[in-house]
Amino acid sequence: MNQKGPEAAFLAALHAIRGAGKKIPVNLVLVAEGEEEIGSPHFRQVVAHPEVSAALKRTIGVFMPSAFQDPDGSVSIFLGAKGVVECELVASGEKWGRGPTKDVHSSNRARLDSPAFHLVQALATLVNADGDPAIDGFGREAKPATAAERAMLDEAATKLSEATAMSLLGTKRWAHDLPWRATLERFMFTPTVNIEGLVAGYTGPGGKTVMPHRAVAKLDLRLVPDMTYDGAIAALKAHLAKRGFGDIEVNPSGGYDPTTTSADAPIIKAMLAVLRRSGIDPVLLPRLAGSYPGYVFTNPPISLAAGHYGLGHGSGAHAPDEYFVIEPSNPKVSSWDGAVASHVAYLYELAASGG
Repeated sequence: MNQKGPEAAFLAALHAIRGAGKKIPVNLVLVAEGEEEIGSPHFRQVVAHPEVSAALKRTIGVFMPSAFQDPDGSVSIFLGAKGVVECELVASGEKWGRGPTKDVHSSNRARLDSPAFHLVQALATLVNADGDPAIDGFGREAKPATAAERAMLDEAATKLSEATAMSLLGTKRWAHDLPWRATLERFMFTPTVNIEGLVAGYTGPGGKTVMPHRAVAKLDLRLVPDMTYDGAIAALKAHLAKRGFGDIEVNPSGGYDPTTTSADAPIIKAMLAVLRRSGIDPVLLPRLAGSYPGYVFTNPPISLAAGHYGLGHGSGAHAPDEYFVIEPSNPKVSSWDGAVASHVAYLYELAASGG
């Protein structure tokens, strides 16, 4: 689902057009990268290549193959995405100047400071008691939803199933016990601080009486307009230093700014038109709460509209049970063939609308 299935469906659509003896109805520039899971640290170099940049500037927009169809058949169109910072926080006896500089027997905890607890204490300052971001200045630039965006969310709350969303996530309660409509706004307009993983010392079966000299936390920070990747990293470093954790290393591995596209962009209008003609009433949403490196297209110097499109259902992104449905039991959900056909229809709609 994220991302081989939808990309394969799009490529199959191109083969289908050629296989039918037809000419692809629009000119395409294909741009791909394989580092999205670690924050696309080199994608900016790709689009900055003179040949790629020149080709993109001749286009009307960029779309990423996707399959944002819920198991009940509803389809969402997103007008952007949150940005993200991928980083590691590293606490070590070497940098701290306290505790051991190598793993030692845990009996020494009585006389040595613990780099692992030092990291845990630092992490606890990044959020408040409710789990919301507490990094000084983080989110200060965040723009609240406009009246038009709130209207989108009002409509989306009536079209999207809360029960389906909870089922897909394996949960029974939202944070803060918020109602469905309020969760949608937080999902798309609230920056977040998340621990992806924690690693320190012995992690095998059973126990081992060791005191680790080094502890690592993998974090992701989600950003909303008008936050920036650079600004978020600076805020994180300043926050830690102010609280006596300046020794903890902050090692960004990738990430990018948020992205936004107008609902009036031709590529978005074509998505809505082809879905409605198929009898689907799509849900238009201000942004995807996840992230993708769309900023390289929507920000200067390229400055193009960008969005996601494609039928079909999949879920479990980044998890061991990630999937893409080939033969759905619900007739309202597109099969693999339907997903491929949705891309064919979209390309022809772009051509007919002057794209």
